[in-house]
Amino acid sequence: MQQLSIFDALMPPAIRKPVDPYGPTVDGEAHETLCLPHPRNAWNKARIELHQHDDGLWMWATQFQLSSWGGGYHVGPKWGKFAETRDAALFHAVQELKATLAGKENTTDKERRELIAWAEGLS
Repeated sequence: MQQLSIFDALMPPAIRKPVDPYGPTVDGEAHETLCLPHPRNAWNKARIELHQHDDGLWMWATQFQLSSWGGGYHVGPKWGKFAETRDAALFHAVQELKATLAGKENTTDKERRELIAWAEGLS
């Protein structure tokens, strides 16, 4: 279970819509991409994409790649993950990334701590 701060309670909740397995992701660049670069490799250690949908809601996507495992997806309406504002989308992306890393034992604690610290520093 994750401990939220008093300020987290002020953030509007995520708006969940049904996942559309054949739906679109953003074609081209997201409105905003936040990256934790890898010091040696061409890919990033972590990436958060934020994009405003046609209806004005914001979407988010998370990706990460550590030494022994990784995962993620590109931003798009197909995932059904929306928020009222850009800041709310970023908040939910950070929470998602932290939850994904919680309790995983396939990587070092140092790598997890680095990624979590980076994500927490964004919000």
